Amino acid sequence: MTMSANAHPSSNRLDRTAIGYALLFSVPMAVGITLMMLKVVGGPLSAPLVFAPGVVVAAAVFLFVVVAAARGEPD
Repeated sequence: MTMSANAHPSSNRLDRTAIGYALLFSVPMAVGITLMMLKVVGGPLSAPLVFAPGVVVAAAVFLFVVVAAARGEPD
């Protein structure tokens, strides 16, 4: 019995679901951290001290979720 190449997706390939979950967890966190820094610093939104922490944390969480989704579950 032969199986086609499309029967089982590759475990190293990302799909839209993985990217969606990465965005779901990273974007709200970035917005929350940026709003908190906006209140703490009291400066404009364009100040690096206001938006940089949110961007850094969002990138880290996004990469963590994408790597975890790409590796999958151990067999």
